[in-house]
Formats: sequence, C-alpha cells, structure tokens
Amino acid sequence: MKIIAHRGLSGFYPENTMLAFKKCLNLNIYGIELDVQKTKDNQLVVIHDEKVDRTFNGTGYIKDMTLKEIQTLNSSFKNYENNKDCKIPTLKEVLLLFKPTNFIINIELKNNKIKYKNLEEDVINLVKELKMERKVIISSFRMKTLNKLKAISPKVPRSYLISEKFYKYRLKNMIFYRAIKNDSTYISPNYLISDKKFINKCHRRDIQVLCYGVNTIEEYEKLLKLKVDGIFTDFPNILSSIN
Repeated sequence: MKIIAHRGLSGFYPENTMLAFKKCLNLNIYGIELDVQKTKDNQLVVIHDEKVDRTFNGTGYIKDMTLKEIQTLNSSFKNYENNKDCKIPTLKEVLLLFKPTNFIINIELKNNKIKYKNLEEDVINLVKELKMERKVIISSFRMKTLNKLKAISPKVPRSYLISEKFYKYRLKNMIFYRAIKNDSTYISPNYLISDKKFINKCHRRDIQVLCYGVNTIEEYEKLLKLKVDGIFTDFPNILSSIN
C-alpha cells in the first residue's frame, strides 16, 4: 500500500511547512501531499486554509496578502513559532526539495471555495518548468478543475477527491461516471466511504483508490484488507513501519 504523508509529517510538526516536509525525506514512503493557494501577487503558496488564522500568527485571506507579507508570519504551533522552516513555503520550494528524490507529490488545488484565476495553468506551468510531470498527482474536489487540467496537460495524473458528505448526498454513480470521463488515474475518498463494493467498482474501471483521513493502525489494517491502493496519513512514520 502506498503511504502518502498528509501535509508532510503533520502529526508531529506544523503542517504544510518545510520542516514537516523535510522530516519525510528519510521515511520509506511513496510521497507527500500538500495544498496550494494563490497570493494577492499571484504566487503559488502551500497552505491548506484560505485564511492564515488557524496555523499562523496573523489574520486574513491568502488572496488578500502578498507573498512578502505572508512570509513574515510565524507558525502558531507551540514550540515552533520561531523556526525558520515553519513559514508558509512556495510550491516551487517544496517541489525543488523533492525533485532529487523518488517521492511523488500530490498537489491539491484549493479552489473549491475561492476560484483562483489560472490556478490550474500556473501549477502545470511550474511542474513543467521543473520537468516534474512524472513526479506529481494533481487532485481536486472540483471536476471542472480536473477537466481543465486534462485539457491543459492530459498526461499529468489526476485524482478526484470525494468527501463523505458528497458521496452520501449525491448520486454515487455520478462519481464514477465523472472520473471515467475525465480519465482520472485516482479517486481519493474519505476512508469512511471506502467499503469493498466502492473499491472493487473503482478497480474494475482501472481507477486506483487513495484514501484520506487514515490515522490509526486499525483504519490502516482495515483498508489493507480491502486492497486500497494508498492512504494519506498524518503519521506516515508510524504506519509505514508496519507496511
């Protein structure tokens, strides 16, 4: 099973920071996952929330701040407030960190709440500039985004993110229809909806399943028996040790 570090080694270090990513370098895992937003001056930065309030000592939306302003902020994670590796990194910084390695980088485009202009193009252009097309997976909860990515760069693997709420209240067959039409390589569901029927249905269509939210040994072992292809976890060091 592929082990992917969710926002880096985020179970122990400030999520989506260079420190959390650097701590993954010596782990025997498949790759890392990160989230991308855009600044006021159109820079690609790695942070999960649309606002800085939860994880940094500031307030406001990423879209309303320049890169220079954002990088003055310190982590609000206890004992890491003054760590130079615990700032908000650019996507380019993180990609360059992993470029010499065998790691796969799952890039989630965070445009389901804020529709960042040209986010898809900017990410693809950077990936191509660094010649890392074979080292990334690009994921999104928005099928419009995945379709746009397919049109821009069809060879870059795409993953359709599925929340428990979406799966429960929308037509389940719609998920597979959309993923197949998009030629998605992966579906990335919340692990709670990943039962045997769901996984088998994906596999029959040559779609791999990468589950997110997997943070206990019990969850991991259950998904292993169900033959899930991979998981996103905050504790990759622990789960990879039993892989």
